[in-house]
Amino acid sequence: MGKKWYYSIEERTLQGMRKKRRTVEKRMMFAIALPIMIQRITHHLMLLIDRAFVGNLDSRYLSAIGNVMIPYNAMTFIFFAIATGLTVLVAQNVGRKDYRRAQQLGQSAFFYLTLISTGLFLLWFVGAEKIFSFFGAAGDVLRFSTVYVRIISVYMIFFGIEVAAASILEGVGTTRPIMVVGVVRSFLNIFLDWLLIFGHWGFPAMGLEGAALATLIANLIGCAILFYSLFLQGNLPFPLERKALFKPEGRPFREIARLGIPSGVEIFLYQAGNLVLVRFLNQIDEMAIGIYSLVISLQTIPVLIYMGFAKATTTMVGQYWGEERFADAKKITLYAQRISVATCGFMGVIFALIPGTLIRIFTSDPEVLVRAAQLLRISGVLLVFQSSNVVSGHAIRATGDTKWMLYSQIYGTIFVVGFSALAIFHLEWGLLGLYLTTMFDELTRGIVNFLRFYFGVNPLKKLPGFSKVLIRRGVRRGSF
Repeated sequence: MGKKWYYSIEERTLQGMRKKRRTVEKRMMFAIALPIMIQRITHHLMLLIDRAFVGNLDSRYLSAIGNVMIPYNAMTFIFFAIATGLTVLVAQNVGRKDYRRAQQLGQSAFFYLTLISTGLFLLWFVGAEKIFSFFGAAGDVLRFSTVYVRIISVYMIFFGIEVAAASILEGVGTTRPIMVVGVVRSFLNIFLDWLLIFGHWGFPAMGLEGAALATLIANLIGCAILFYSLFLQGNLPFPLERKALFKPEGRPFREIARLGIPSGVEIFLYQAGNLVLVRFLNQIDEMAIGIYSLVISLQTIPVLIYMGFAKATTTMVGQYWGEERFADAKKITLYAQRISVATCGFMGVIFALIPGTLIRIFTSDPEVLVRAAQLLRISGVLLVFQSSNVVSGHAIRATGDTKWMLYSQIYGTIFVVGFSALAIFHLEWGLLGLYLTTMFDELTRGIVNFLRFYFGVNPLKKLPGFSKVLIRRGVRRGSF
């Protein structure tokens, strides 16, 4: 029998309703994602301008900042764990309209994250020099790195507050306050960079120390604005009781931690792999880490775009899972992946066509220009694979399955560290070997993670047909 050529009034009405709902859901995706993108992009542009200022003063400052940021970010893995658990649980409870539970989760997270962030500040302030020495920094680079991190680490005392606030807002799907804070903080940081690095308006020219101080001041002001927005402007469907922040319940935080710990271990393994790579890069030559850090800075621009869609995917999939709308969760994830891959492909073309123009913004060193341009040209392909992998991973976490992504990262860390050592030192491919290894890792894990979310099973063991999966999930035909 041929394809049906007519539809009843009821069928046309139903199709129209579905089309309208899909349009609303896509708009919701952008409403959540765009503020996160704007916040992160403006923050990253702040970092790029910061590096452009100090890099043109002394190219060794690039290596110093590169040595700081990788281990500094690695030690924030516990915040990633709690943020993931908090966002997912808030989203799921908002989806099922259990606002009281969402309130308890948020209040508990504020208190315990502040304790953790204060301890991390003490670690950096006291042990910075030993940490950088362990990872291979020496001489002026070691001295610059230590001075820089001791200043910016003061913000760690308040970092827990920002993580809790942003995670709650993302779980609810109200991300505009995050954007406002990010934009204000970024422009303030750029102004303070100009003021303190070069010494305008009567201030002394402080160089690298001025860059660190500008970052610290801007971060503190941004955190204060976000805290004010969360507690005094009513951006939540449930209130947060300020008194409860000082008398938190331990059980909600344990629930957050149980869900988030696999994600924390996952990011720790990722960052641990990066720390090993720092040692590898420092063994190549003094400038390798600076070149790698510079390319990553440019490459991060499209990353921040697709991360906005990935974060929106976490919120929407989490809420759909709470409502048991499994088919809708899959559709919105596929939509986010298509947009992310297209964005990274476009940016990859730009990187391939004008790498030298982009790199000259930060340095005029001929050696750096040649070596960094080679990596930037191939980064677009890496970004396409990576974006698909990351969006799938955020969708999987939003369902409450954080262990799968931990298993995926265990494989990724072992593969990247092992084959990077082979490519860098035995094959003598240098930085190119590191990039090719990472590219293959993102491709293979991206495929496996996509199949894991879409089919709901381990694709390495079993890949059932669509009908069996839909029957098990209780999804009827025609819902996709």
